[in-house]
Amino acid sequence: MNKPKLLVLTSSYPKYKGDINGNFVYELTVRLKDNFSLFILVPSYAGSLKFELIEEIKIFRHKQFFFNIDLAYGIGIYENLKKNKLKYFIIPFYFLFQILALNKIIRKEHINIVHAYWLIPNAFFAVICKKIFHLEYKIIATILGSDFWGFNNKIGYLIKKFTLGNIDELTVVSNAIKEKVIEFGYSKKIYVYPMGVDTNRFSPVKKNEIIKIKHKIEKEFLLFVGTIVEQKGIRVLIQSMSLILKKHPVVKLVIIGEGILKNDMIKLSKDLHVSNNIIFTGVMPYDDLPSYFATADLLILPSFSEGWPVVVMEALSSGTPVIVTNIPVFDKHERKNELFFVVPAGDPKSLSDKVIEVLSGNLIQMPFNDKLRYYAQNYLDWTIISDRYKTLIDRTNIK
Repeated sequence: MNKPKLLVLTSSYPKYKGDINGNFVYELTVRLKDNFSLFILVPSYAGSLKFELIEEIKIFRHKQFFFNIDLAYGIGIYENLKKNKLKYFIIPFYFLFQILALNKIIRKEHINIVHAYWLIPNAFFAVICKKIFHLEYKIIATILGSDFWGFNNKIGYLIKKFTLGNIDELTVVSNAIKEKVIEFGYSKKIYVYPMGVDTNRFSPVKKNEIIKIKHKIEKEFLLFVGTIVEQKGIRVLIQSMSLILKKHPVVKLVIIGEGILKNDMIKLSKDLHVSNNIIFTGVMPYDDLPSYFATADLLILPSFSEGWPVVVMEALSSGTPVIVTNIPVFDKHERKNELFFVVPAGDPKSLSDKVIEVLSGNLIQMPFNDKLRYYAQNYLDWTIISDRYKTLIDRTNIK
């Protein structure tokens, strides 16, 4: 029996083994290959091949522009546009190259279903391609966060409305996004499927004291993993360090990631005289991350907006406590009091008070860490999430 043909349309996918770019797309896709014939369409990058067959998955790459200018990778399309307004000029060409590649693959391979990550641009492009070329395929769209929270001008509103009105199924990564999409006027069923976590990879057993020796961490180890942009609350986190150090003078904060604010944040840490206690590692190979999560005393993510961040799931799976902000994805979570320590967004004093309180040891007992791990294994593991997607894709295919 022939397998249904599934094309995954995404703006980001790992460039090489261990790359963190779009790794969550890879983690789900590779778990679907026994049930579906899999194709990936993703933007090209400098030195990339137009086509590769990796782990039984056919990977096609379309141009982003006539020559190498990156819109999609690194900090992502939305942040790249904010960083450099000139990149708006690239969008029509990105659109053209993706549409032409999508049409060609769908016709040649007789694709049954397109799973588009990010409502804008990919689900929108999938709808446009289907209408322009009069193609027959089903569209599953996945909203991750910035693709819905952002693009709030009139054009963005119209694109969202048009796209949501022309897809077959919709998944979102959190109940907070689901509520907003319903408020937006979407009336069909919405499936809440968080991005998953490999609970074997991210585990308390990955704790490695060599990390603390490497970074000269004598006692408390705080961790931030993410893009260094304003939205992630990185400025608030660094400001809070000057207050935390008054109570815990040898605490170290390790910041893993890159972003447009990195140099500004390095300067801020020097201006606040906390640079000796903050370590900027840059982007790190994915295989190195589990040990950092398991060894850290606390993951801090003081964001102003999120979909359902993978780093939080990786921390929970590692049994590592997490401080987050009272944004909807966390504040409306049905188990927020069991899983997170929640502070007001944008408040360095509240954040520092909570960090000090957690590090005191009064809030954390071993059963607490075990609860985090249990939740990840039973609700967030990729095996569970991929099974949900398999069911949804099969059901969509036979409609």
